[in-house]
Amino acid sequence: MLIFCGGGQISTSQKVVTDIEQKTALPPLGFGTADLKGDIREIVLNAIQSGYRLIDTAAVYGSEEAVGKAIREAADRGLVRREALTVQTKLAPDSHGYYKTLQGFEESLNRLRLDYIDVYLIHWPVGRGEEETYREKNMETWQAFAELKSKGRIRHVGVCNFLERHLLDLIGSGYGCPEINQLELHPGYQQRGLVRFCRERGIVVEAWSPMGRGILDSKKFIAIAAKYGKDIGQLALRWSIQKGFIPLTRSSSLRRIAGNMDIFGFEILREDMEELDALNTNDGYMDIWSYKRQQMY
Repeated sequence: MLIFCGGGQISTSQKVVTDIEQKTALPPLGFGTADLKGDIREIVLNAIQSGYRLIDTAAVYGSEEAVGKAIREAADRGLVRREALTVQTKLAPDSHGYYKTLQGFEESLNRLRLDYIDVYLIHWPVGRGEEETYREKNMETWQAFAELKSKGRIRHVGVCNFLERHLLDLIGSGYGCPEINQLELHPGYQQRGLVRFCRERGIVVEAWSPMGRGILDSKKFIAIAAKYGKDIGQLALRWSIQKGFIPLTRSSSLRRIAGNMDIFGFEILREDMEELDALNTNDGYMDIWSYKRQQMY
């Protein structure tokens, strides 16, 4: 079981990194591949060269094959050992259920061409067409996850976008507690109750879309970023780090990829963290059916 690093203000930027890395056994910052444009293999390779050690993909992203190629090329060129990388992928929403999960896992592993997956996540709690049966499907899926982990084929198991009720089903299943919950989290959408729920149960919180949309363009956010000599994206990522999340950033620009790594040499002061916290509206920006389904069931 991973141990969540907890919340609260951290006194030095180095301590934040140390806590996240040592207590969760995961890198403090990840590189995501959803909706990436261009040569994904080259983009991921640039990310690895820039220092990213957590690479996030998913069956539905269509990026697993390219991620695998980048990882092998990085190892062949002596940039980083495979064992030093955390490769994270997700089960497709249409692959829930015991046997379909096992098949989906093998397909992801074959596309990645790896011997094991570091982190495997259930992408959404409610699959399309499974609104009335998702609880049973999730139980079967979680059983398959537990078996794959016991065989050493997965190192850490978790979920994405799961609310409290979805998590409680898995926690009570007898197959162990999810180690990770990947959520949409940024200053404009903080999901504080759900984050607290996860922390109380030792579930690591990863943040997808950590830069959000719209809210980062506010005058207040821009002014605070300027105070630290950072851009708004760097400030958002640093906010996420100091909240104890593991943010997953994404870009196809080499300059931006490198710039998003430059967030460990400064610390947002308490009063500025409070200003950023006050931007919370609890409005998620992703107007997609998967989100609506999650809220309904």
